Amino acid sequence: SNLARKATRVRVFEAGRVFRRDPAVIDGPDSVAGVDQPVRIAGLAYGMAEPLQWSAKERAVDFYDVKGDVEALCGPSAVAFVAAPHPALHPGRSARVEVGGHAVGFVGELHPEWRLAYELPSAPIVFELDVAGLQARELPVYAPLPRQQSAWRDIAVIACDAVTHEALMESIGAIPGGLVRSARLFDIYKPDKPVAEIGAGERSLAIRLEIRADDATLTDERIDVVVADVLAALRQRLGLRLRS
Repeated sequence: SNLARKATRVRVFEAGRVFRRDPAVIDGPDSVAGVDQPVRIAGLAYGMAEPLQWSAKERAVDFYDVKGDVEALCGPSAVAFVAAPHPALHPGRSARVEVGGHAVGFVGELHPEWRLAYELPSAPIVFELDVAGLQARELPVYAPLPRQQSAWRDIAVIACDAVTHEALMESIGAIPGGLVRSARLFDIYKPDKPVAEIGAGERSLAIRLEIRADDATLTDERIDVVVADVLAALRQRLGLRLRS
């Protein structure tokens, strides 16, 4: 309907109940026997990622744009996106959304079959999330401001294309000691052709580490030990190697 009226950039959402057969559901003030009625929120993005502007080239909205919207909707809870199929989504271009280890929905590109059925020139990116799963979150807990300043270190490692962001962050977060307070992947480099340092099926990942101790100012020697522990963990768990 929007496209027929020349609206080439569309963002829509809907919140409401869905109805599923479930023999475990009994009659009650807000329920009907045999019918589960969970509340879902769904959204769709179609067309260009940004309105027409001078500072950026036009590009179509993609999975990562809507992934950011889903992360904002689920915040402040940490969100994991696990590759998984869904009958309404394009094979290989869909992910299960997990919050706190529990599945709360799906996000991905609309399946070609449905795109053709709706006569859409290109595929929109869609998501559907369980509202109850979004509302089940921990209350914020007060934490005093740190008395010590953080130290920041950047590392670049060579990884095979199969290494995911989730596996990378889990490996860094599993390092004992609690001195690595955060890690952020801020750059990915993949040459057009294999080079001496980066082979076929590999890429370079640049990671910024925040290192801090609450009881004392960290020395360079202690920071170097933490960085070495991070590199050792990435090498042992994921087969990564330091980029020279």
